[in-house]
Amino acid sequence: MMRDSVEMFALFKDVVRSDERIRAMTLEGSRVDPAVTPDAWQDYDLTFLVTDVGSFTRSDEWLARFGDIVLMQKPEAMELFPPDFPTGWFSYLMLFSDGVKIDLTLIPCEDWSEYFASDSLIRVLYDKDGICPSLPEPTDERFWLQKPPSAHVRDCANEFYFACTYAARGLLRDELLFANWTFEQILRIELLRMLEYVAGTRNGFPLNTGKHDKWLPRFLTADEQAGLLATYRLDSVDATWNALRSAMDLFERAMVETCDSLGYDRPDDGSKTSVYIDALEGLQ
Repeated sequence: MMRDSVEMFALFKDVVRSDERIRAMTLEGSRVDPAVTPDAWQDYDLTFLVTDVGSFTRSDEWLARFGDIVLMQKPEAMELFPPDFPTGWFSYLMLFSDGVKIDLTLIPCEDWSEYFASDSLIRVLYDKDGICPSLPEPTDERFWLQKPPSAHVRDCANEFYFACTYAARGLLRDELLFANWTFEQILRIELLRMLEYVAGTRNGFPLNTGKHDKWLPRFLTADEQAGLLATYRLDSVDATWNALRSAMDLFERAMVETCDSLGYDRPDDGSKTSVYIDALEGLQ
């Protein structure tokens, strides 16, 4: 059975109290985000402000206090994937046999100012020395979607439609992996961006569509939701052609509504791209 939050927070405090190297502990992420509905799958995003990071990283044995680890990742010790944190910080991503997940970061005490300036979703749980500043209530508003200037809408459309032509060339050559990479890595990013824009025009800016747009469907019509889901089937050349056409139609409608609502000139890339792709198909 998965340990509940009461048990876990009691464990965290016991670890901090019993180790003089740990001077403060904070909680971050979804568990302090007022916009997130708690559920059983939330992880624990913790940070320990410590006197000596190296004394922890020399061995992983101390981590056994948190439970039976089935899988662990240490980003700062990896070579293939460069870490995001500043030098001297160290993190552990741990999965436990009962389903609990803990993301724990160790930060030198002297870096407290940089740490607290880096995120607005922080709650102090323990502070032995009073080094933690007084913080406002955690909020994710810094990540909310802002009203785009006209140049951003124009650039989004230009990037999207150029990517459509790359995907089309891949499909015409039966290079499905190339076409799908272009679809997912470029085209889809701009499609979701334009859907964010149209959602903002309907519901007001700033708008919270959630991490990786997980709440974006809430702000779309039923037809738009269905159209978006239709773009995720990419398991054959024919399926990707259908997804591409669906994406172009969905993007164009969202772009027109966004421009009209915000009083921006409509880019005309869509019609030109359709003509161009039709010409490519005619070469077969």
